[in-house]
Amino acid sequence: MRSPVIAALLALAGILHVGPAGVANAETVLLARGDDTFGQGWLFLDAAGQCRVVTPRHVLETADGALSPPDLIDRYGRIHPTHSPVAATDPDLDLAFITVGGQLAKGGCSRDRVRATPLQPIIDSLKQAQLDVSTQTERQSIAVAVRAVSRDDKGGGIIAVSSVDPNVSFQKGMSGGTITHNGRPIAMLFEVDSDEGIGVAMRYDLIADELQKLVAKPQDKPSTDLTSVNDLVLVRGRITERGSGLSGFLAGTSSLKVAPAPDRVVLTFANESQATVEAIHVRGKGLTGKGFLIVETEKDQSGFLPGARCALVENTTCNMAPRRATRLRVTMTGSSTDAYEIEGLDLVETGR
Repeated sequence: MRSPVIAALLALAGILHVGPAGVANAETVLLARGDDTFGQGWLFLDAAGQCRVVTPRHVLETADGALSPPDLIDRYGRIHPTHSPVAATDPDLDLAFITVGGQLAKGGCSRDRVRATPLQPIIDSLKQAQLDVSTQTERQSIAVAVRAVSRDDKGGGIIAVSSVDPNVSFQKGMSGGTITHNGRPIAMLFEVDSDEGIGVAMRYDLIADELQKLVAKPQDKPSTDLTSVNDLVLVRGRITERGSGLSGFLAGTSSLKVAPAPDRVVLTFANESQATVEAIHVRGKGLTGKGFLIVETEKDQSGFLPGARCALVENTTCNMAPRRATRLRVTMTGSSTDAYEIEGLDLVETGR
């Protein structure tokens, strides 16, 4: 059922004036849930310098209402883990945050911040902006017109927009896309009415207020009981089952269920201890007789060098000449019809 605020916005949407366009440069990312369903989110740094994504709560919700961390797909198609999903304290807000882990958080997170600086002056004069969304194949910037603004105790915390181009329509999967003006995030789309051609969005100063309420609350930290590797990136391959991506694997809540795309699965990760490595151990199901496990190592960003090549079996220990490595790349070959369930991935260090 449509909420009273949204219904009111839709009623107002036909009478407001449309003005000139703004310019945007967004950090919208794709969130994958492992069952060929996707959502959108905005990548940013919080006040403590922690890499996070804000997204509508319904993007993270499971059938029983719990929050499940999705995997993050960057602009190059690489898959990164997330953890510690948390919903806004106000249950009426369709809003949640996740923390980004691994290599993206260490070196490639956005420079954008979500600030509580009041947006009312901008909203009052803003007639047109950009909606930035991401798909599996491309990033899109859609020119949108501001059609209506709610009048509430936030001074208009919810806005409605429509596409300037009548040939461009809003789709349900656009929830989580961010509306920007001159490169600044203004509001996040959380509901789409395809019939009316209207998107309903929440202002980012309201989002920043909700984030501040959560900062003081203790957050769950990801467990690494399943694996000694804690910053996996899926460079090639695809997740085959919902809840069985990198995020669930690193949290210790699921195995990692992947398939070659088209003929291999490629994972990279850092060697946090920088100890001498002599083998990689992979344990799982559906591995035997499917292909090879190829291990490559890198030291201090000098490029990957061959390490070892072993037959892929359910319990594979792939030995190589001991070496110091700061990063490793593990490749599992096969065909697109194969399905691998990885239950453990560990480094074997010299002396252990």
